[in-house]
Amino acid sequence: MKQFVITVLLALVFGLFAAAPVVAQSDYDDGVAAEPRARKGGMVRLEFRDIPSEDKANVDGNYPVSNDDGTIMLPYLSSRVRVVGKTARQLSDMIRRLYIEQKIYSRPIVMAHVGDEDEVRQLMMRRITVTGYVNVKKAVPYRPGITLIQVLLECGDISMHGSRRIQVTRKGQTRTYDYFSAGDRSIKLLPNDEVFVPERGPWEGRPSKLLP
Repeated sequence: MKQFVITVLLALVFGLFAAAPVVAQSDYDDGVAAEPRARKGGMVRLEFRDIPSEDKANVDGNYPVSNDDGTIMLPYLSSRVRVVGKTARQLSDMIRRLYIEQKIYSRPIVMAHVGDEDEVRQLMMRRITVTGYVNVKKAVPYRPGITLIQVLLECGDISMHGSRRIQVTRKGQTRTYDYFSAGDRSIKLLPNDEVFVPERGPWEGRPSKLLP
């Protein structure tokens, strides 16, 4: 009788394991699962900065993602680039690296947007305005997850006369962030945010390394 009970219990335990759903690890389990990703049949829009002005018309634009292999063809690169499953941030970093590795550009800034054609167009209408003491005052296209430091770098960074005290206005409320704080640099911005870099004060210092 005791052996029979043990046998039944073991059967129940193994039955529970067998019935439990198997959770597959996502191919995109990289900590940015909530961000939009390039998909087959979709669109990737690219904008380049810090490249020769005569090249901008050749490389800026919308690139359709192949339905067959999830790639796009980019000017000057030696082969097609697989983009499916990648976020805008991942594409920006990857494409920038490819242009540097193939010695096409030395220090390009690449801004990527992903979605279908309508989604890309809507993203292009959502901007973050950057003014004050930056090297290039401009409206930066919003993309999910874009951070304060990314926006400033897309404007050529703060100028030599720019203050470290960066002001961000959102819905009429202004907060000040420290350019040299790693935490402040990484705050995520939203569409219609306004970033203003004041003039640097005469006694304002520049730390030799990033602060927490």
